[in-house]
Amino acid sequence: MYVIPLALLAGAAAGLFVRGSTDYFLATRIVFWPIPAVGVALQALVASGLGVPYPTLLTIISMVLIAITCSMNLHLTGASIILVGTILNLIPLVLNGFVPVTVNAIVKAGIADVDSIDLVQLGAVRAFETGEETLSFLGAIVPIRWLNEVFSFGDLIVACGLVNLGFRVFFPLRDTASYYDEAAQYDQYRDASQPDPFEGYESDEAMWSAADTNDLSSASEPISRPQPGLSTLEGSAPFDPREEET
Repeated sequence: MYVIPLALLAGAAAGLFVRGSTDYFLATRIVFWPIPAVGVALQALVASGLGVPYPTLLTIISMVLIAITCSMNLHLTGASIILVGTILNLIPLVLNGFVPVTVNAIVKAGIADVDSIDLVQLGAVRAFETGEETLSFLGAIVPIRWLNEVFSFGDLIVACGLVNLGFRVFFPLRDTASYYDEAAQYDQYRDASQPDPFEGYESDEAMWSAADTNDLSSASEPISRPQPGLSTLEGSAPFDPREEET
């Protein structure tokens, strides 16, 4: 099952090929990253062929750890896809105690023919189906001849999620929520050889804010009120009550 982890490397290589950057990878936030590391290590230990005890239990624990980590890192593109695939692989393992494998899939994958099927050594948590398994269609029933491997639907979904994750950690989706958020974070990731799309950009919001400030300042100025007997009326002389008496 070495093909599944290679999907992550394939996605990362594709991300770097399309002008991705390692700066994005260094800025990626993974919540509780040691948890999936332990899960992957357990799966590698079970698949190593060293004959570790309780392989089914260890595989279930590793899948649960990976599923928990994916649910806590849904902000990462591809984590939700890996979560779905892991759950689909976990279901038949919990219900049957092993992952059922069909003889037909082994033959179509070119691993062995019908006469030598008894010589095939399956993985520590895999076994040939007997027809009494629950949800056997979630087992390893998908043959891929050019890889000489048999996969489950969950394996293929996990592989797609790993490709997506590997690609996006080096070439993430642009955050277009607002101009200010994009401009604040763009410089630390931008390649120096690429033109800056924000150069010379003037936000309309700043112009409106300046106009609103001027309106508020003019409105706050005190209004001068004329005082009786001291003001003039459009060029006329000051009013004097004594002149009227004479």
